[in-house]
Amino acid sequence: MNCIVVDIGNTNIKVGLSRSGRITRVARLPVGTRNRDNIDEALNAALGKTRIEGAVMSSVVPARTGVWRTRIKKLIGHHPLLVEHGVKLGLRISHSKPASLGGDRLANASGACARYGAPVIVADFGSALTFDAVARKCDYMGGVIAPGLPLMTEYLSERTALLPQVRWAGPCGTVGASTAGAIRIGARIGYRGIVREIVQHLCEDHRLRGASLCATGGYAKLALSDLDMPFHHDPHITLFGLSHIFELNVVNTESS
Repeated sequence: MNCIVVDIGNTNIKVGLSRSGRITRVARLPVGTRNRDNIDEALNAALGKTRIEGAVMSSVVPARTGVWRTRIKKLIGHHPLLVEHGVKLGLRISHSKPASLGGDRLANASGACARYGAPVIVADFGSALTFDAVARKCDYMGGVIAPGLPLMTEYLSERTALLPQVRWAGPCGTVGASTAGAIRIGARIGYRGIVREIVQHLCEDHRLRGASLCATGGYAKLALSDLDMPFHHDPHITLFGLSHIFELNVVNTESS
């Protein structure tokens, strides 16, 4: 089953094509993209000449949702499936307020459960650092939200008079020999500690013992290079999860 997949995040919009669950032709656009020609170009590049059954999208930026739904409808003739807690996810949701869950987090959990089995913990290293926990029998429990890596340096610069804006991707020594070096160590090593402590905390729950670990998001590669934990680095797990949810719902509709 082939479909267009779109994930509208806080920083970037990812567009791709799912061919029976294999994610291809992935493009990234800044979340501020409003030009319809740019949106149409990205959608057409993903589609190519492939025959598709439809489209699916998640969005955590309501101001961008409408224009993408409209452009997708113009391209394929109908609106995309918008992922939220009320659609078929392949999960049982134990979260107390499922309507508050972003479609990207639901896609992460659904995709990771389908690909790696349960229990599983998905860490999404984006503008925010989110963890989503899925117990056995694909029972979505909830998760953890922490500041993302760029926020750890940006906040210091924004809220202090003398501390500079620092590139987190630069050299990271043992001791900071400069202000920039000291900030970078605090961000990078502190970030590593956040990840390690949160995963350890989650795994103290008996329902998550022995859980597989899945990492995705734009900063995952950098974070995992410093982290000796058995994460599966899966850059497209969100898009795969969207395609999995699309298939669950299309099959369900066609068979009913």
